[in-house]
Amino acid sequence: MLRAIYDFYSAQNHRFKLLAARVVERILSGCGGDFRLGWVTPPSSDGGPDFVGRLDIGSGFSRVKQVVFGQAKCERIEGTTSGKDVARIVARLRRGWVGAYVTLGAFSEATRREVIDDEYPILLVPGRRVAQEIDRAAREAGLGGLKACLEAIDATYDKLVINRRPEEILRE
Repeated sequence: MLRAIYDFYSAQNHRFKLLAARVVERILSGCGGDFRLGWVTPPSSDGGPDFVGRLDIGSGFSRVKQVVFGQAKCERIEGTTSGKDVARIVARLRRGWVGAYVTLGAFSEATRREVIDDEYPILLVPGRRVAQEIDRAAREAGLGGLKACLEAIDATYDKLVINRRPEEILRE
């Protein structure tokens, strides 16, 4: 399944951003959070987020809104993400923001340990979890398989590409 996802996005890996955002949405919403996808950013090398969302906790006046600053890497499925790559996203987080790093590869043991030891506010999503979430999404939607699911997600990509500052999601 991971190979099929990688192959689907390898020629246009910037479009993987939306799949990553949808996986984060499933994870955060599945554990009681209220995640709202804001947008994916245009393809560039500016070092900013790949997608921006908002996590709402509570309700009414007793609600807290947090920016979810997402990074998506359509990396080789055999590879591992280094702590240096994760530290880059953490360095861009502001107080109260949460990071999400989604890769098709894995996170090294040292990287996982660093996130725990340094108490980084970041959700690490390895390729294995991406495959699990997309498999569930495809079955729940009854789309007839993985390729149909990826095509359905990708079909909404163009209308979600926006160039905005992450904190603007808090005003929505």
